[in-house]
Amino acid sequence: MIAFPNKSQLTELLTNENGDCVSILMGTYQSGRETNQNPIRFKNLIQQAIELANKKGSPILSQLEALAELEHDATFWQHQSAGLAIYVSEGTEKRMMLSHDPGESVTLSDEFNIRPIASVACGETNLMTLALSWERARLFRSDGHTSVEVKDEVFPVTMDELVTERDPEKQLQYSSHESFGAGGSETVMYHGHGEGEDKIEADRHAYLSRVGELVQKRLYNTDLQLVAFATEEVAGHFEAAAEGVEITQCIHVSPDALSDSQLDARITAFAKEHHQSNDEVLADRLGASLAGDLGSSDVEEVVLAALDGRVDTLLLGADTRIPGRCDATKHSVTLDETASTDLVNTAVRLTLNSGGTIRRLQKASAGQPVAAIYRF
Repeated sequence: MIAFPNKSQLTELLTNENGDCVSILMGTYQSGRETNQNPIRFKNLIQQAIELANKKGSPILSQLEALAELEHDATFWQHQSAGLAIYVSEGTEKRMMLSHDPGESVTLSDEFNIRPIASVACGETNLMTLALSWERARLFRSDGHTSVEVKDEVFPVTMDELVTERDPEKQLQYSSHESFGAGGSETVMYHGHGEGEDKIEADRHAYLSRVGELVQKRLYNTDLQLVAFATEEVAGHFEAAAEGVEITQCIHVSPDALSDSQLDARITAFAKEHHQSNDEVLADRLGASLAGDLGSSDVEEVVLAALDGRVDTLLLGADTRIPGRCDATKHSVTLDETASTDLVNTAVRLTLNSGGTIRRLQKASAGQPVAAIYRF
């Protein structure tokens, strides 16, 4: 399982396109009784995929039938986020946990359907929010519409989990920390020496330092920006203790004083404003590119430009499927209602393979489904 795929992981996925490619995308529940609906949704979708493969006589039919057994894996379905993508081709099966709901879809084509998740993987949801108090640290990812809490083997995490009482016997064996967990990849800090205020200060510093390390791992090799929700006191100590962690903006509020719904509303509102600002910048860039003949909103032109590696930024607008065919050898693109290939998805794949990036232009949602800003 790949949790929250990034651009490089999505590009690597494309190297596994071999023969028939099945893409299953669905929204999932991550907590409560609603998680019982996850396997039911999956059962319906995998049956659609099996029917498509059976009708075509596809060699991946047996793989899909084996995948259908996932319906009975209760543990798997109880540990989901907002969405799930499963990609199957000959000899390959990739599962991706998503921070957003990609909608329900099943496709069988000669390419994976990555259009619904590409802009997020490329950093469209470039906001990660840290809700931090003296007692615990929680992480959220936002797409400008909704916010999803990151729940995995690390987050959320409490101070008591990161800073444990010092055991006199262990004190002789470990100077500062010890490994824990199945992989031994994380560390537990011990309580500081001394008593009273000095001990509290040492414990808090150790806790915030460790939170900073864990957050830094999540930000590594991404373009995610970090926003913090914390009191002025906690934020100040965190910036001093967490070396190398850059906070784009801090909202001074106690996250523990807010209910989950109130915190979610505050985070989502901030993310929406952030994305609207980015949207305006992209719209201006596109307008300038179109005026200078360095961009296009014609799908056939865009696909050909992506084929040539000319697309720097591909902008997704209206969620409309455009069936057609792209022939790389003839350097041609044709619209064809009978084709199983979505030309917008083709443009996404070609753009990623040539090092370009994908963004969703919300203001274009009522207009063209795709536009591009060229490199040259």
